[in-house]
Amino acid sequence: MAQTTPHFATEAHKLRTLILNARKPFVLRNFKMNWKCFEQSLEEWCANYDKEVNSLTEFEVMSCNQGNQTPHWERCRESMRMSLSQFLEKQKTATDEFWIGLNYQRMQDLPNALKEGIDFSRLGFSETTNECNYWLCSKQTNTPCHYDTYGCNIVVQVYGRKSWILFPPNTPLSCTRIPYEESSVYCEENLYAPNLKELQQLTELHEFVYRCILEENDVLIVPRHWWHYVEAIDISLSINYWIPLENDIEEQFKECIVKILIERFVQSGSKEEQKYILNPNQLNEIESDEEVFQILEYLYRNIKTDCSQSKSRRLNVTRHPYQYLNEQETQKIIQELPAGMMENVTPMQRNDYEMLLKQNAKRFTTTQTNNAQQLQPISELKRALINSVCAPAIVEHIKKEFFKRYEP
Repeated sequence: MAQTTPHFATEAHKLRTLILNARKPFVLRNFKMNWKCFEQSLEEWCANYDKEVNSLTEFEVMSCNQGNQTPHWERCRESMRMSLSQFLEKQKTATDEFWIGLNYQRMQDLPNALKEGIDFSRLGFSETTNECNYWLCSKQTNTPCHYDTYGCNIVVQVYGRKSWILFPPNTPLSCTRIPYEESSVYCEENLYAPNLKELQQLTELHEFVYRCILEENDVLIVPRHWWHYVEAIDISLSINYWIPLENDIEEQFKECIVKILIERFVQSGSKEEQKYILNPNQLNEIESDEEVFQILEYLYRNIKTDCSQSKSRRLNVTRHPYQYLNEQETQKIIQELPAGMMENVTPMQRNDYEMLLKQNAKRFTTTQTNNAQQLQPISELKRALINSVCAPAIVEHIKKEFFKRYEP
């Protein structure tokens, strides 16, 4: 543990240090990243996208009144091909019947003109353009509540606004690995449209909840393993980057264990079961025993690498140490920043939280609930077993047992 706070010469170095030592989320308000590609309006950027790409783009579409008895899982969404300019035009006459979004799109797939100038050097992280993701969506587009098993998340709000509801890692939400997506642990609670039971359960979490509204040019830092539910307030474009961390390697090992367990459950099941249990982006990622155990062995050897080799060099990725300063040391660095630059995301007032939940609960409809339950392709027994053996605490225990027993 450092005895004195180190001196950081540049603002970018200070921000980098604060991000890597974040224990609670914080926002940099009106913090312009000065990215050349976004000096134009959203309409101009979308028009340039259409010109450069010269083909229709596949958007996700979700009925706002369909499937609200569960979160808006990806398996429930349909697709629609259109240009980005057509997407914007639809928003002029949009109702609350459905939302449309480009979610989790890789920046590396964009033509250079559409990502010119994007880097995170103002925050102390450079050369990250191709590792970023962009999210373009309409009002009410939402990401079900989850936490990311890897990295610390930087989110830049480029256009429009988004609502972020966050919970600390120890919050007693109902973890589920159905749908299974590598690196994402979802909860079963539906914050978009809670039913009466969920409304009561979520209300009881009032002492855990944080919230912020991201405006244009705001930058949000989401610490490792913080739960978050994200919903667009209006047409929104945001960019995010997950900072690789040293402890991600053990998380990758645990995610490999989950992959082995989940895929063994679905291999003997029907196609309908596979589509229900696996997120759409995982359907073509099922590995053979030989392949997946090679991955497990590779990760194990990287974890057990001799200490003389820097952890940050493992797996050919630059990985960063995390939370290596104590809170007193980080406070000293915060005091060196310009006044008002950094804003801590604060706990939500109980009355405001309950009001938001009740407002969202008005979206819930029971019209299709019975049919949805009848169409569920797996039994509650199988669902409970999958979520039990893949629970984070159980997987952590398996990892420790494996390390005791396996000596190559």
